[in-house]
Amino acid sequence: MTSGARGWARVLVPLALAAGATCAAAALTVTELMQMLGSVQSATARYVETRESALLKSPLVLQGTLSYRRPDRLEKHVLEPQDERITVEGGQLTLENRSQNRSKRIPIASAPGLAALVESIRATRAGDLAALKRHYVLQVEGSREQWTLTLRPLDSQVADYVTSIVVSGSESRIARIIVQETGGDRSVTEITEDKNP
Repeated sequence: MTSGARGWARVLVPLALAAGATCAAAALTVTELMQMLGSVQSATARYVETRESALLKSPLVLQGTLSYRRPDRLEKHVLEPQDERITVEGGQLTLENRSQNRSKRIPIASAPGLAALVESIRATRAGDLAALKRHYVLQVEGSREQWTLTLRPLDSQVADYVTSIVVSGSESRIARIIVQETGGDRSVTEITEDKNP
């Protein structure tokens, strides 16, 4: 090797190693993602959910707000096309339909499939890796700036209904949730989170 080639090697090899280390550091692990998400004490967001179904002539579009408060309170408030609120806190799920003046409380433990679906969102928002692993096989792709978490159900009751739940976002913010159902139907929820308090 000539002295000129050695000189270039001395410059290029450390650069290549540094670039490789940077690329490796940029890959996100499920533990790191859960730590980022778990750092959020509370969050509020606006959402637009589009449900596509073979039973519908055109997609159903829902709009409203989402809110989360540690340790386990999650609320979805549908504003359009009708006023409906779904609240999960502790072991209870409450459904309120103000348009029809109805309210119903369901113990989550009474329906294991429902519990798994609730935890797919609540445990993700809370960064609760243990709760997610009880119900799903997890796969994370991307970096802190742009990540995707894919949940595939372990529970047979959930697997009969849902093929996968794909959550994507940036840093500690959730930007999109796609629920793919076994029959081909799906829902896509686009989320605009407010600044974390």
